[in-house]
Amino acid sequence: MNNGEWLDSYLSFLGVERNLSSATIRSYQEDLRHLVFWLDDQKIFVGDLNVEGLDLFLNQVAAKLEYSPTSVARHFSSLRGFLKYLLQEKVILFSTESMLATPRLGKYLPACLTREEVESVFASIRETSKVPLRDTALLELLYSAGLRISEALQLRLGHIDFDNDWLTPIGKGNKQRLVPLGKMAKENLLAWIREGRPLTEPKVDCLILNAQGKAMSRMGAWKIVQQHTAHLTKHVTPHTFRHSFATHCLEAGMDLRVLQELLGHANVTTTQIYTHVDSEFIREEHRQFHPRESKK
Repeated sequence: MNNGEWLDSYLSFLGVERNLSSATIRSYQEDLRHLVFWLDDQKIFVGDLNVEGLDLFLNQVAAKLEYSPTSVARHFSSLRGFLKYLLQEKVILFSTESMLATPRLGKYLPACLTREEVESVFASIRETSKVPLRDTALLELLYSAGLRISEALQLRLGHIDFDNDWLTPIGKGNKQRLVPLGKMAKENLLAWIREGRPLTEPKVDCLILNAQGKAMSRMGAWKIVQQHTAHLTKHVTPHTFRHSFATHCLEAGMDLRVLQELLGHANVTTTQIYTHVDSEFIREEHRQFHPRESKK
């Protein structure tokens, strides 16, 4: 059987042998179909998947799908069950113990930009963008406000309170939250709304529009990010700016509970993932500036 057929066989096993609900099975299917697509694209039979391949897949899916580390952990749990089933069916003919170890979540965190790198992205927009006001407004939402790309693209004019300097994006679970609007971000959003956005002859009331005055697609936003981060050596996605926002806030001493509210995390344990990067930052600062560490 091919990769897709083995997935179908596993899903049937979950329903018949494990008696799982249809909702749970759909959840497994959603996670595992990304693996099957990836394997088919790489021309790898699932029975030949090894530790290196699994690690590569998890890194790529975390970046492409903008998964949080906790989502990667859930994804991995689905993979673990599938691999055990394949071992049981003798599709995998070697020990999978090393492949089934719980991953270190920090390993799959998206790249974090330095403050200088973030400023270089804004500089690239000013110097090379065909629509600098819009592209700057988009980056302000991603980095200055820490929005998810889906939240930024769905943000409407009515979600911005310029009088009181608040954004009210709608996040996961259709939940609305308050996010402060900083001075520079406010100036750049107003510049786009007053000077650039009307030129598109808007067809919708979304803040970020494409050249036709319609809501910008995720692919359109990705292209903007790729264009203005091409000079960096890191793999950057729209989610990288949200991740950088969280990391820089923690580095500056923001309370974790406050950051949780700003990011719209339902559980603080999700936000705590970012303390991993904060501790790495502290370690690097120590190595660089402590007199006994910085000696040549």
